[in-house]
Amino acid sequence: MNDNIQLAALLGNPGPEYERTRHNIGFMLADLAASRLAPGARWRDWKGIGLYLEFEAGGCRRFLLKPQTYMNLSGQAVASLGGFYKVPPPAIIAVYDDLALPFGKLRLRKDGSAGSHNGMASVISAVGPSLPRLRLGIGPRPPHIEGKNFVLSKFSKEEGGRLPEFLDRACDALVAAFRDGVVTAMNRYNNDGD
Repeated sequence: MNDNIQLAALLGNPGPEYERTRHNIGFMLADLAASRLAPGARWRDWKGIGLYLEFEAGGCRRFLLKPQTYMNLSGQAVASLGGFYKVPPPAIIAVYDDLALPFGKLRLRKDGSAGSHNGMASVISAVGPSLPRLRLGIGPRPPHIEGKNFVLSKFSKEEGGRLPEFLDRACDALVAAFRDGVVTAMNRYNNDGD
C-alpha cells in the first residue's frame, strides 16, 4: 500500500430509487466510512462523474469516492480521480457487493478478476487488475430470481436488522486495509463472521 496516498472507490448507483438496494451496499459503506473517518466533511463533486471526500490520517492523504456514472461505468470516475492525484492501483481499494458471498460475509483480496461484477470489470478495465478489493456479501440469490433483478432488490427485514453490524465490520476492515495494509487486514477479517 502506498504510504502517502490512498483511495477507496465504493461502488453503487446514484439516485433515490437505488438507495437501499443490495447493489448499493458500497455507497452505504461510503457514507458510514465518511462519518467515521472525516466527520463533518461534505462530499464534493468530481467532474460530474463522482462524489469524493479527502482527509488526512496517519500522515497519509486519503480519498473516498462514490462514482456517479452508474455501476457499469464506475471505472471512469476511479481512473479520473486516481489519475489526477497520481494514486497507484495498489493504493486503490475497490469496494462492491458480491452475489457469490452470503449476506454478512466480507472478503479482502490483493488483486484478481472481476468475477461477474460489471462495476468491478469497469474499474479493472480503467486502472488494471492489480488493485485490492473488499467484497461485501449480498447473497445467496434465490434460483427463481435473475441476478440483475436480485441485486437491485431491497434487503429483507432480517438482513436489514443485521445490516448495521455488517457495515460496521466492513468499515473496520476498510480502515485496517488503509492503516495496516491489505494483507494484514485480510488475515484479520476474511474469516470474521464464519
